[in-house]
Amino acid sequence: MYFLLQYLKHLLTATNQYGVHSPFVYSYLTKCLYTKSKYQASKSEKIVLKSIPYFSVEKIKISSKNSQIENLIRKEFKLTTSDNESYDLIYMNNPVEDILSIYKEKIHNDSAIFMGNIHRTKETTALWETLKHNEMVTVSIDMFHCGVLFFRKEQLKEHFKIRI
Repeated sequence: MYFLLQYLKHLLTATNQYGVHSPFVYSYLTKCLYTKSKYQASKSEKIVLKSIPYFSVEKIKISSKNSQIENLIRKEFKLTTSDNESYDLIYMNNPVEDILSIYKEKIHNDSAIFMGNIHRTKETTALWETLKHNEMVTVSIDMFHCGVLFFRKEQLKEHFKIRI
C-alpha cells in the first residue's frame, strides 16, 4: 500500500522536461531519458543503460545482486571496474545509507550514482531524502523507480521529480 501511495504522490508532484529550468537536466531528459530504449530491462535498468553512452562512462562500479544487468553492461559497453580509481558511474539496485562515505574518494565532478527502488519502503524513501540533501550532492533526479545523484560543482543545488 505504501508503494502505491508513493507512486500516486509522485505522479501528482512530478514534471516532465518542460518543468525543468536546468540546461544540464533538460538536455539529459530530452537527449537521453526520453529516447527509445533498445534494451529489454526494468525501467531503472533502462535508464542506466541509456545513460552510460550519454555521459561517456568509462569506469563503473556495479553494486547489484542482479548479475544479468552486470553482464549486459560489461558486454554492451566493455567498461572497466577498478577499486583504485574514481568512478564515472556507480549503480546499485537498492539505496545504501553510507554510500557517499564509502565512495567519497572515488567520486569526481562528473560522477553519478544511480539507485533503484528508492520508494519501495518508508526506509528507502527516508534514505533517498537524506542522500539528496547531503552537501556533496548538487543535483538529484527522482524518477520514482530510481534516482540519480550528481556532484557537479558548477551547478546550484536542485532536486527534480521527473515522470518517465
